Amino acid sequence: MGLLDRILLTVYAIALMVFAAISLVVVLGYQEPFRAFQLALITTQGRWVTGAVSLLVLVASVRLLYSAFAQPRAQVVHLTDLGEVRISREAVEHLAQRVARGVNGVREVRPRVEIDGDRIRARIRVWVTADVNIPALAGRLQDELRRAVREVVGVELAALDLAVENIGSDVRRGRLE
Repeated sequence: MGLLDRILLTVYAIALMVFAAISLVVVLGYQEPFRAFQLALITTQGRWVTGAVSLLVLVASVRLLYSAFAQPRAQVVHLTDLGEVRISREAVEHLAQRVARGVNGVREVRPRVEIDGDRIRARIRVWVTADVNIPALAGRLQDELRRAVREVVGVELAALDLAVENIGSDVRRGRLE
């Protein structure tokens, strides 16, 4: 749960406590809060304020419900003597992108990684130059990606699907330093 959700939950809980306290006071026979609310609804400004507060409570409720049931971010977890090491899906995707771009003949890379416990499945979409042998390039890419994930993340790839999306006409140019 992020900082914004914690602040929202705190404000929401305080507002709910105030509402519950006022409701208890009204139920016990003190009608003044109920009359004040009725009086506020008579004026246009009071209706706008009540509507705005109601809308904020509704939005906060939806956000907190979403936060409660949202899927946790996929991570690879390694337990060490000092604690846990968590490697996010985005970190593995960035690694795959960096490694694939380093293979000669690859112009563009779009990795998609799925993590399920200690299993990593990668789908890599690449755009290649026209001057490469695609089966040989695919073999090199798969070997490099498997090696990098094993060495850096510490987990074997369960599956690695490679899709060549485009064959470009220009040869990849080196960087200018």
